[in-house]
Amino acid sequence: METFAVLIVAVIISALVALIGKDRKIGYGWSFVLCLFLSPIIGLIIILFSKKKDVEFVDANKNQ
Repeated sequence: METFAVLIVAVIISALVALIGKDRKIGYGWSFVLCLFLSPIIGLIIILFSKKKDVEFVDANKNQ
């Protein structure tokens, strides 16, 4: 039972760290997999070194 609780905590921590990766090129899915299989700390380092997604700006006055 104790092992199950540790596993659940590891999955929750991995999911929380992977949220940082959703706005990066690596994406949420790969971030979660890396955090789960390596460790949340190693996953966080990899996520922070990945590039951010490009942001497009839309000119609101152009359509008027």
